[in-house]
Amino acid sequence: MIVVDDHHLFALLADQADPGLQADLSSSGVFTTSAWYYRLARAAHDTRFIGALSRQIETLDPDGRRLVLELLDELPSTVGILSPRVLVPVMAKLTAVQLNLLAAEAVGTAVVLDAALRVVAASQPLESACEHFGIDLVVSPALG
Repeated sequence: MIVVDDHHLFALLADQADPGLQADLSSSGVFTTSAWYYRLARAAHDTRFIGALSRQIETLDPDGRRLVLELLDELPSTVGILSPRVLVPVMAKLTAVQLNLLAAEAVGTAVVLDAALRVVAASQPLESACEHFGIDLVVSPALG
């Protein structure tokens, strides 16, 4: 099981992820967090928002962009997101390392699922939390 950030989620939805991650999606599914899902959906829907994700979305042809927007509006069942009812109590107990909301949600999701985390960039607090909680942290480019 793997938890992916917003960049990897985009690569999966745009069918641009590396073959290994695409295989994870097809076989066991992947998870993301509500915050990462929101960041990607906002980048895709808000034309005033300019950042790394919106620039990636802009590189798609019109059909590809339309497909990604549709998939963001109705996330495929192969992409899971944990309920806050399950996740928040776990996040609240991650006191061994100081984490912001984004990192706490990612680490909490990985703890609940006993999953690896796959991100394009890791912060020192995220790396420390993954080491402390025994989470496999994979830092890799999103696009295959």
